[in-house]
Order: sequence, then structure tokens, then C-alpha cells
Amino acid sequence: MPDGTLRMRIDLPTASELPVWPDGVQVRTFRPGDVDELHALLAHGYRHGGGTVAPQAAWYSALVGDSEFDAELVVLVEGAGGLAAASICWTSAFVKDLVVHESWRRRGLGEALLRRAFRTFEERGAHHVDLKVEADNPPAIRLYERVGMRVVERLP
Repeated sequence: MPDGTLRMRIDLPTASELPVWPDGVQVRTFRPGDVDELHALLAHGYRHGGGTVAPQAAWYSALVGDSEFDAELVVLVEGAGGLAAASICWTSAFVKDLVVHESWRRRGLGEALLRRAFRTFEERGAHHVDLKVEADNPPAIRLYERVGMRVVERLP
């Protein structure tokens, strides 16, 4: 597998489809009471690679203290047993984190979260949406390509 990181992009406006959410989920934005569960989902999702998450106190301080933080850009998907998926975007139209719990994968949550982000940033006047993905993560790359993203840069 290739080493390094890929920066991927979709240009806006896009004719992308509206998000389609599976039955049994509720979609909402971040509230301060979500800290424990969101951090746990990120830590669980990144435990085998694909990203990293700092210990909770440091992570939360860095998240809400970042000049690009906007709670409306942290989208949570709740299933029957808790958080099923989440996306965290920066105001610069950058998808910082996208995690789907493995028990909820292959149901369209990742695609729906991306499509929601594209629509949100289009409404905010962005010209494109970017993200970074490890080059050795083919399932994620396939998802991003399926929604219309393309590689624009290879990083070491």
C-alpha cells in the first residue's frame, strides 16, 4: 500500500444528492454534554489507524479552542445504542474527522455525513471542501471518490 496522506477535494457548487439517512437514526449537531461519547467514538474509530485523537481533556480544549471550531459543523448521528457516526468540520470547509462505528458501517452514514457537509459549505459560500486521508485506507478513499471527491495532493 502507498505511504503518506492524500488531500482530496470536491468543488462547489456540486450537484450532489441530498443526504439519505438510514432508518433508526437521529441527526443533530454537537452539544457540550456530548464530549464523553464523541471522544469515545473517535478513539474507538481510530484505534487501528486512520487518524488519532488526543486524551479527552486535551482533545476537547483543542477542539473548542480552535479558531475554526463551530458547533454547528460537528454533526452527530445517534442510533439505538448511542453514537453511530460523527463528522467534525472546520469553518474553512475542511472535514477534520469522519468516523462511523463499525456496527453501523455499510448503511450510508459516511456518505450522508459528507453530503450534509457539502450542502452546508455550499450554503456558506465555500468554493470547495477538502479532507485528508491516509493513502493506505482504500475503503475511505473509495467512499470519498464515490461522492465526487478527487485527489489534489499527495503529502509525505
